[in-house]
Amino acid sequence: MQASVKLDTNGKDVISEGQFENFNFKYQIVSLTSADIQTMLCFQTLILGSLKPGEEGYFLEKSESFFQEHFNTGSKAIAVVSNSNVLGQALIVHPNMQYPKTGMTDMVLPEPVDSLSIIQGVGAHPNTRGMKIGDKLIKAWLDVAANDGRHNALAETDQKNHYSWELFVKNGVNIVSAGVDPSDGTQLYNHHKVLKI
Repeated sequence: MQASVKLDTNGKDVISEGQFENFNFKYQIVSLTSADIQTMLCFQTLILGSLKPGEEGYFLEKSESFFQEHFNTGSKAIAVVSNSNVLGQALIVHPNMQYPKTGMTDMVLPEPVDSLSIIQGVGAHPNTRGMKIGDKLIKAWLDVAANDGRHNALAETDQKNHYSWELFVKNGVNIVSAGVDPSDGTQLYNHHKVLKI
């Protein structure tokens, strides 16, 4: 049994809530803030510790300063929480003219930059198989993007990580091109979905 990471959701903005199919407990998807960085780092450590040899590129470690800059530039994060336990988390990058970094490494980007919403760092607790945490995070991200007037939803996945890229395709965020991460040579798929706003 993997450790759990706790998050008090009192006072958090709730994006959606529901009950897990085939499980008898409820969940909330909440917005995270810079006040939650330590919790996010703990959850990231749990995810990194669950990777098998050869899966190191599936989830890229982010530093505390990365998270701080992420929030300071107006980007967002979300988490799936049940009974105060974090079951999944993801970063949502909303670039703008002042902070145009997208995190996409090898893709010709749609314009303008403030039309983009990019999801990164999607991670689900290793004990949540069958609970569709990834689906819930992607659907919540698409809702956040549309609500913020971002009509180009983008993601990149490691081509070897079939679960990840199939999850995006299943949720309508289709593969539109292939690329290479110049920092380590990882073969990537670029995903794009045009949202109706």
